Amino acid sequence: MVETFTSATTPPCNFTVDTSCCPDWSTYSPTLQTNASEYGAYVMWAATGRRYGTCTRVARPCGRQCNSGMGYYWSEGTWLPYILDGVWRNCWCGCNGCCTCEPTCQVILNGPVASVSGVSVDGVAVPASAWRVDNGKWLVRTDGDCWPECQNYDVDSGTGTFIVTYQQGLAVPSVVSRAAGELACEWAKSCLGQPCRLPQRVQSVTRQGISVSMVPLDQLLSHGLTGIETVDQVIRSINPYGLPSKMRIASPDDPPIRFVTQA
Repeated sequence: MVETFTSATTPPCNFTVDTSCCPDWSTYSPTLQTNASEYGAYVMWAATGRRYGTCTRVARPCGRQCNSGMGYYWSEGTWLPYILDGVWRNCWCGCNGCCTCEPTCQVILNGPVASVSGVSVDGVAVPASAWRVDNGKWLVRTDGDCWPECQNYDVDSGTGTFIVTYQQGLAVPSVVSRAAGELACEWAKSCLGQPCRLPQRVQSVTRQGISVSMVPLDQLLSHGLTGIETVDQVIRSINPYGLPSKMRIASPDDPPIRFVTQA
């Protein structure tokens, strides 16, 4: 059985939890299934570097990368400067026969962009044939028109708006989904007081002359592990250095993007 732990905008979003390895799953109450799935999703999302799961974003971009028709004119001798990747450049959009190695018109979105649900300008939907997504972040206009340079943030719809609805993030790999389901299963057993594989704060046990040592739970958690071997193998293969999140580069050159979080 595959369930999806869904959160509107707060990760992990649309995080699938595959509980097919849990034979007693169907006997658990719906509430216990939901709580256990949430546990498995959150733990695996964090342990794998907070990189999986696709969240729905409603973005209202302002400004575009290049202004069509405002390139270099011999009659006026003017350039339009802009910053790209920390380097000052001169915009040469729409000039005859020249190559800028950049699309004529594009806006940047906070990526990675998994898919785009819809784009509207002035309240009118822009068909998918009129744009594409490059490098998981650039929304490029391809029909000869250009995106608005600015928009009216005082209105929610209609004239003066430019709205992009898309899914941000990476889809959950099936191996991570199954590991999350395995965690959910063991958590449900623990909640019911049944024997489970979740580690406890035990370092050594001696019984009938046999001694067993276990790794302290604090040591496991400090390395982002769970103590369940099959689950930890997945975590180690995806996040071998135990990074708490994916690496990011912040730049003051990146244009700000306004997101709609409540309407």
